[in-house]
Amino acid sequence: MDCKDFELELPESWPEGVRRVVEDGRDVLLAYHHERQRIDRLSWNDVRVRVNPPINAYRPAYDDLVERTEELLHGHRLIGYHCTRLTPSEALEICTHGLRALSPSLMHVRLEAAVQAGLMTPAQQQFFRNSPMVQAHLANCHGHRTGYVWLCPNRSSLRYASAIYRLFRSWGGEALYAGFEDDAAVAGVLRSIGLPAIVKCAVPLPVDDLYGCRAAQLLSNAILPLIAYPEPSPSFDWKIPRDLNPSEVIDVIGFEDQRFEDLTGYRKWPVDYRLD
Repeated sequence: MDCKDFELELPESWPEGVRRVVEDGRDVLLAYHHERQRIDRLSWNDVRVRVNPPINAYRPAYDDLVERTEELLHGHRLIGYHCTRLTPSEALEICTHGLRALSPSLMHVRLEAAVQAGLMTPAQQQFFRNSPMVQAHLANCHGHRTGYVWLCPNRSSLRYASAIYRLFRSWGGEALYAGFEDDAAVAGVLRSIGLPAIVKCAVPLPVDDLYGCRAAQLLSNAILPLIAYPEPSPSFDWKIPRDLNPSEVIDVIGFEDQRFEDLTGYRKWPVDYRLD
């Protein structure tokens, strides 16, 4: 089987076998979701339905469709976008050696490189290294960042300014800037380093997590124009529990690249979210 890179929101990019199965199963998908929503509406006013909901008669056929789609996605690569802020040397490092999962050692390497490049003073480096806030983030006390690469598999999400502008505005990632955005002195340092960038990646399926190939999200996406709020949601944040190697990094799209504007539409973002 030839490996194919595909995007969740672009059905024309899906592997041919997946497209056929989804098209053949469209009636099952619609029937399952219509019935699921009917049961949900009943539960709004009847607590007995909430406690003991009726069986969705279309669930077995839906589960079978998910399983078949899951099998067909094995070995193909799902495209995801990593929103960040990079120096030129960091962009080159990612293209050459891949995208590393967050770790304390990676954080220390990046801070040291910033000092060596004259982008940060040694005192500022020590401030971040000794910060209890940063240490708590690296220990995953406030979310799960360390040990993962976070990607956005829904390119439409790149146009939601409020959701992603912070990733572009401050260097170092959430583990470094979170908690300091209202501190003008600290925020000023992080906003002066690097430029916004999007790392476009393609990750082989299945991923070692609870969701495998994300077949259910793909099926939800397939009927999104016809069904409002399908479950599971076709939009999600995607965490990869390992480093990505160079072959999994398709491109690093810099701030001055027209493709950055094409993907984000940032020039029309509200003033509070602007990056320039």
